[in-house]
Amino acid sequence: MPNAYLQGIQGTADNLAQIRNDIHVVAINWFVNRCPLVTRVPRLPVASTTFSMVNRAYRSRRCTLAAAATAGDTTLTLTDASALMNGDVLELPSGERVELVLPPNPMTHVITVRRGVEGTTPAAAASDDVLTLIGNSRSGSEVDQLGVAARPTGTLQYCQTWQHPVQVGGALQATAGYQASLGLHTPLDQVRMEALQNLMDDMEYTSYYGLGEAPEVANRPKQKGLRALLTTNRTTAPVNAGAYKPSDLIRDTLERCRRAGGDPDVLIVASNFMTGLAIWGHAAQRIDAGSNIFGTPIDVFEAPFLGGISLIEAPLLKPSTAIALTSSEVRLRMKRNEFWNPRGSRGDAIEGDWVAEGAIEVENEAHHAWVEGITAFAA
Repeated sequence: MPNAYLQGIQGTADNLAQIRNDIHVVAINWFVNRCPLVTRVPRLPVASTTFSMVNRAYRSRRCTLAAAATAGDTTLTLTDASALMNGDVLELPSGERVELVLPPNPMTHVITVRRGVEGTTPAAAASDDVLTLIGNSRSGSEVDQLGVAARPTGTLQYCQTWQHPVQVGGALQATAGYQASLGLHTPLDQVRMEALQNLMDDMEYTSYYGLGEAPEVANRPKQKGLRALLTTNRTTAPVNAGAYKPSDLIRDTLERCRRAGGDPDVLIVASNFMTGLAIWGHAAQRIDAGSNIFGTPIDVFEAPFLGGISLIEAPLLKPSTAIALTSSEVRLRMKRNEFWNPRGSRGDAIEGDWVAEGAIEVENEAHHAWVEGITAFAA
């Protein structure tokens, strides 16, 4: 079919040079092992540079005394009583149980209680003592009760634009016998591939370590990475950091996620964790996760002591870092998938850019965990 819309002496090749080529399907296959986070999580479109991520949580089973109490006190002051209701039963460290007889005061976090319920003995309690929520009790005929629901809270996230320019001079492009990587034929092919790797590396690294900056600050929005987002279960100075064991890893990741209501099924680890697994006597074992479209096996491992958890090595993670994810709650929100944007030629140079725009999205950040600061592994 003739290109009837082309004008003057413009040819088909000139016209094609201006077409933006979306290459994200190729990119997520090519870099599936080097950049496992941004290539393996699902992608959903997003219409705005700024969007909100939702956090929902079960009400906490623990609360803390803000002031000491004697065995005869009928009011207790907590650091936060917002998760409690009339009829809730709490257990003190002494074993005594108390029952709320009124809704908590939302301003002072003072609760009015009946002491020594369920046959327990009233006892003094110290400031900073942790109380455990046993459960709610009602008569079944009470009405007009104040309830507590999990109120969703939002965390703002900002889509980051990644752009890597490519420029190859005509003299270099005309070089015969240019030493390019396997499958690449020209200097432009080689330079474009190297720039694409840099683009994917930037996407992956900022998805881990970005601190976030709103677009109105400098008109260059920056995303919040997983380390910044996972505040509830972020461990930076783990217990036994100098002699870290499998039990420590489970404590700092899987247990913390599950205690908050998560269901972690993926553990992303830095490359030196593979050595750590061997020191622990649980060397990572490859499982068959298929191959990418280029025939390269997709790296997924498992370790016996982590039954049912997929281990994924992430070369760009800082050493001794592990991230536990409830994978159904993690995705990329993309305004623009990776694409090649040719700028044509300037003088004797061929120019273009790799561009992508998006950000990592995490729902219910307490369902995930981050651990770093390990200095040595111990058997």
